[in-house]
Amino acid sequence: PVYDVAGTVAVLGTVSSPDLQAYFLEVARYDQENPQWIPASLPATQPVTDGVLAEWITTLVPDGIYRLRLRVQLRTGAVLTDEVGPLRVANALERPAGEAPAPTPTLAPPPRLENTLPVPVGGQVAYFADATIAQMQSAGMTWVKWQIPFIIGETNLINVARDRIAWSHNAGFNVLLSITGEVDELRDLGEAYYPAFAEFLGQVAALGPDAIEVWNEMNIDREWPAGRISARSYVAMLRQAHAAIKAADPNVLVIAGAPAPTGFFGGCSNAGCDDGDYYWNLANNGVTDYADCIGVHYNEGILPPSQRGGDPRDNYPTRYFPLMVNRAAAPFRGTDIPLCFTEIGYLSPEGYGPLPPAFAWGSGTSVQEQAEWLRDAIRLAADFTNTRIALMIVFNLDFDRYDSDPQAGYAIIRPDGSC
Repeated sequence: PVYDVAGTVAVLGTVSSPDLQAYFLEVARYDQENPQWIPASLPATQPVTDGVLAEWITTLVPDGIYRLRLRVQLRTGAVLTDEVGPLRVANALERPAGEAPAPTPTLAPPPRLENTLPVPVGGQVAYFADATIAQMQSAGMTWVKWQIPFIIGETNLINVARDRIAWSHNAGFNVLLSITGEVDELRDLGEAYYPAFAEFLGQVAALGPDAIEVWNEMNIDREWPAGRISARSYVAMLRQAHAAIKAADPNVLVIAGAPAPTGFFGGCSNAGCDDGDYYWNLANNGVTDYADCIGVHYNEGILPPSQRGGDPRDNYPTRYFPLMVNRAAAPFRGTDIPLCFTEIGYLSPEGYGPLPPAFAWGSGTSVQEQAEWLRDAIRLAADFTNTRIALMIVFNLDFDRYDSDPQAGYAIIRPDGSC
């Protein structure tokens, strides 16, 4: 049988594992061969027995047939799921006279915040559980960052953005959405892709985020089509995105996507580009006309952020925080555009085990050093005399992936819940 649902639905059940880390609801179209699951509730961390696990606001998805899944993350790294369906979301059905339709969710207003740190600081999250929120507030963070994909034809993604904006504002944080598209779609459509991407960003901007980062790491072929990598093509896309965002809400901060820190390419070509050269090419192609801030990533340090040399790997500038700042800022001297670190993090394997070979350079960093270096980098960020740093986003707070891409090693909330 197919069950009809509408409005806000209380989802009942039991989650009681002793190793529980977090759980949340996900929803996907029922007719998808490979379901694209979209979070439908905030993560929760407290066990529930025969009670309300979460509320599903069905008005955030178009009417249709769906499957609903409970996803449970254990501290051991295991993931448990349980799925129900088919469920018909039927908010637009004809209703008897006098029966009101399910209400449309209202937009959450941005909070009024006072920053108490040397520069505004936030964190990138995966789960945003209550414990994470409390630790962010205790640390003085005022921003939260989410990554949102854009996939042509996936209309539910606008609801994903709306949810994250609402969750962030209701918890008392400004919200940065970093939005990237599918490399294959960009490759196939070329410049015809830009208007579709811009339209989506305009729709997201109308929901009231505080900042949008337009793409990221577009200097490498993991994030931009191989053979077409160039700052000129990125700025052409950014120009349309900027116009759409500002037309929807001129107060949304537009952040130019942060290049990946690298010296692998030995310069620039359409196959890939070192970030130092890419920053210069962004400047030469007029990026400051279409951005309020220049995005920067720093994620390969193994020394205190005050150091400018001594890395046992080599003395490439991306190893050192002060040199990374100068590298990103140099092309924009003489302008008033600031830098926004949309990712800054230090990798530590403590609590997880050995790092994979490609990340073995981080093996000697302790969690204590991770915390101290992040603290010191934030302090240093306020002291640069010729560079303004407007925002620092810690990568990351609560990721739990630890495999060939050990993102959990960057997390400042460790497996035992300590921070």
